[in-house]
Amino acid sequence: MNLEQMQSMWQAHSEKLDESMSLNKKLLQKIQAEGNKSELNKLILTRAIEGIVFFCIVFSLGTYMASSWSLTAPVVSAFVLNVFAIAGLAGSIGQIALLSKIDFSKPMKETLNDLIAVRTHSLNVFKLLILSAPFYMAYVFLGYDLFFGVDLFSLMSADTAIRFSVVALIFGALVALLVHKLKPENRTNKLIAWLYQEISGRRLTHLLDQFESMDKD
Repeated sequence: MNLEQMQSMWQAHSEKLDESMSLNKKLLQKIQAEGNKSELNKLILTRAIEGIVFFCIVFSLGTYMASSWSLTAPVVSAFVLNVFAIAGLAGSIGQIALLSKIDFSKPMKETLNDLIAVRTHSLNVFKLLILSAPFYMAYVFLGYDLFFGVDLFSLMSADTAIRFSVVALIFGALVALLVHKLKPENRTNKLIAWLYQEISGRRLTHLLDQFESMDKD
């Protein structure tokens, strides 16, 4: 076998190897894309179930207000809680829309931004829940009316109502401060970093680190 034959054989082998590597790369990309799509579909299903729960809450509270409409503490409480439930429903619908349009073929930074928005959803639900916490008496007033048929507020003394209001204001100020601080740029704070990791998981913190790294580059 002369040199030209060896070169010809090597070139043919190299071309086959390149073709095989290209096919394997495409196959791996296809498998990865299918895996990502499967995970997105699971998230869409989860958000849909979450949306149905919020819708049921909104519908139930709306029905209660329509059937008992008057300026009583339980009805006002139902209205306040319904505002939070509607915000939760809107968030779930927005997440489904976002998940449906995520495209992994888009630029990396744009895809990362979409994934961060997806992973931040749990944190947003947490914010919604703690923002409703200062209105804890709304749960009490509504619960007493639903289970016992009693308007608790009408039975409370003025001093008791003032004390509960002061506690709610203080609690509300602390919650507002926490929500204001709950931002990615404040993750140097141990409490904020812990909340990000515990509520949204390591995936969000990893995505945020990647995004910040890309910004620095």
